[in-house]
Amino acid sequence: MYIDNNGKSSREDTQTSQIYLHMENDDDEQQIDLLGVISHMKVRRKLYRYILLSAVCIGVIVGLELIAVDHIRGEDAYARAVISFQYEGIEEGLDPNGAAFDINKIKSPAVIEKALNSLGITEYTTEQIRENISIEGVVPEDAVERITVIKEMALEDVSNYEKILDVSYFPSQYIVYLHDRLGMSSEESVQILNAVLESYRTYFLDTYANTKVLTVTGNLIDYTGYDYAEALDMLEAQIDIMLAYVNERGAQAPEFRSAATGLSFSDISAALDTVNGVDIANLSSYIESHTLTKDKNRQREYYEYKIKKYNMDISERQVELNNIQSVIDKYQKDPVVIVSSQETMQQFTQTNDYYDRLLQQKLDLSNKIAELNTDLNETYARLTAINNSNSVNSQDEYDYADGLMASIAQTISEWANLTEQTTEEYYTTTLFSNAYKIGVPAQYKAAGGILTAAKKIGVPVFVMVFAAFMLWCIDGLLCELKTLRKSKAAKDTV
Repeated sequence: MYIDNNGKSSREDTQTSQIYLHMENDDDEQQIDLLGVISHMKVRRKLYRYILLSAVCIGVIVGLELIAVDHIRGEDAYARAVISFQYEGIEEGLDPNGAAFDINKIKSPAVIEKALNSLGITEYTTEQIRENISIEGVVPEDAVERITVIKEMALEDVSNYEKILDVSYFPSQYIVYLHDRLGMSSEESVQILNAVLESYRTYFLDTYANTKVLTVTGNLIDYTGYDYAEALDMLEAQIDIMLAYVNERGAQAPEFRSAATGLSFSDISAALDTVNGVDIANLSSYIESHTLTKDKNRQREYYEYKIKKYNMDISERQVELNNIQSVIDKYQKDPVVIVSSQETMQQFTQTNDYYDRLLQQKLDLSNKIAELNTDLNETYARLTAINNSNSVNSQDEYDYADGLMASIAQTISEWANLTEQTTEEYYTTTLFSNAYKIGVPAQYKAAGGILTAAKKIGVPVFVMVFAAFMLWCIDGLLCELKTLRKSKAAKDTV
């Protein structure tokens, strides 16, 4: 295709200048006079003048509708903040407990309600705020790089596009929006969004730090409705729960010491061991030596039930131990490797993790059976003492035991509170210090002014006018082609 100027103006030649669009193909050759196309367009200029005017009107209407939709959806005015998560597992889409991470918990009613209460805001409901919050994940850089590389590879081999579907990513950074659809002021939008994000911080720590568990368990201890032996078992169970919790934290952070309480986890563990070894032991000794009980028949039934339960547990674990021993006996461990030279000889036994795990399970079961046997014998001794006792306990004995029990329960409650404070400080300042961060606090983006509105209207107007103009040009071209066909047909007839 080329444009050929066949018109030559001269004093001898008065022929009109013409500009041709020369089109070639295998079957035919055509020259289209562009001035002829323009001439046809001029003939229909009145029609297309109205079409262009209509295109402008349609573009303005579309632009206004876009502005209205953005206003209704709150897209043109919102508060926005950036948050990030940094802990092991977030790259795989997991929460600190190893379950699937759900970022939409930020929009949970409990989080929003606490935020509104902290600000004293009552004019907006929890549901209204929740509906106006949206969360957008930021694609990690490594995922972007992988997708870019695959796209470049796909230029050479289209089949590589399928690999993009295999690129999975889990954002560790999110943008949180609070859209202004409720007529909030900019200050209100910023305050509410910041309050929601701070409320979520508390929710995050309460959920994954689990610092409230000991206080809750401690407050549930109500020994007054139980006999002394039963109440003693409850206090011992509470101490065991606390020791397991504290020792687990201590294994995670052996060097951590709370600035608020001045305690490390090993300090708390030692104190609980003292309570268990001294206070609980004194109470247990007093109850046994005085055969203290509120109801001998009920106490006798309790001991008989415990004996039955211990025997069942021992039998169950003995079966497990026998099964493991059978596997160990039939298992052939890897052979010994002997490396020798003329001067020395060394012998190595190759390690086998599965065999070692079997031995550890056998050891654990043996220890547990030994503990259960000790508890069983102790319970037998208590039952025998109850059966052989004919004495009647005095009120002083009851009062003394009640005082000891109340003191122990109070001590456990105090240590539960100290453990909670220490653990909370550990999670917030050490383990989870950067697990949840508000990278960019809430900032308000106001609705666009005249310039923004003009852009939103101008784009559809330009598109509609351009489409109408192209239609006008195509119409002129078609008219010129029709004229050429008629001219050619007339020449062929002659």
